[in-house]
Amino acid sequence: MDVLSEFFERTSLQGRLLFAGPVDGTLVLDKPPGMAFIHVIERGALDMVHADKPRIAISEPSVLFCPSTCCYKLRAHQPGGVDLICASFQFGRSGQQPFPLGLLETLVFPLSALEQLGPVIGSLVNEFRTPAPGRSKALNLLFEYVFVLLVRRAVNEGRITSGLLYALQDSQLGPALICIHQEPQLAWSVERLAALAKMSRTKFAALFSEVMSMTPMAYVTAWRMKVAQDLLREGMPIKVIADAVGYASQASFSRTFAQQVGQPPGEWLRAEGEDPPAKLQVQIYRD
Repeated sequence: MDVLSEFFERTSLQGRLLFAGPVDGTLVLDKPPGMAFIHVIERGALDMVHADKPRIAISEPSVLFCPSTCCYKLRAHQPGGVDLICASFQFGRSGQQPFPLGLLETLVFPLSALEQLGPVIGSLVNEFRTPAPGRSKALNLLFEYVFVLLVRRAVNEGRITSGLLYALQDSQLGPALICIHQEPQLAWSVERLAALAKMSRTKFAALFSEVMSMTPMAYVTAWRMKVAQDLLREGMPIKVIADAVGYASQASFSRTFAQQVGQPPGEWLRAEGEDPPAKLQVQIYRD
């Protein structure tokens, strides 16, 4: 399995239809942390607006690829509004994404420039318009496919140049990352990871920190905690989890978990069960 597919599998990429229909006014999303978005402009024109940023006008059918930090509102700017199909994306069951993905600004892709995506978007639109059995599942899978294609395109065009989505496709960093993901229990060191990248220790550490905004060993720890959270939710005993993510004792694992996550494992798991998941609010305001 290639590194990007492996990452999406291990982080349980989930695409969900969020909103579909005409917008005659301004679409506002109250976004939980760690959630990305894709908006397909099927018909009409709109402006991406923010009080402190220049307006971005979009006058043709397009796809918007938006990070969770996107602060723009979408405002239709012609009579009859705009037809939108929107999806949200989450990595895993928690809305928190501890790794910088590298998608920093909303990317706009005119549909006319997305030859490979054209048939997929057509299938998505047709699926939405046809209330057939399995429609919701089909839409979610199509959106996840669109997400993967946009990531590829954005990296190839140099529009994502840092973060995990870029690093996974890098010929040097990618092999090191996939080994961390597949075997978090190993005694990783910068030297060992540098060897996988076929780089010197110094050059590897510098490149990793530049692209990921964290040191290699900080990433190893963050990934181990991510895996540990998944295993805690599955009901695995803490002692077994400690060994599965590379800690010699339950005490050292619990200490690191509390430092990284803010709570000991047991308390964190209880809080997870008590706190309802954050809900995404969608509102349309008439101008």
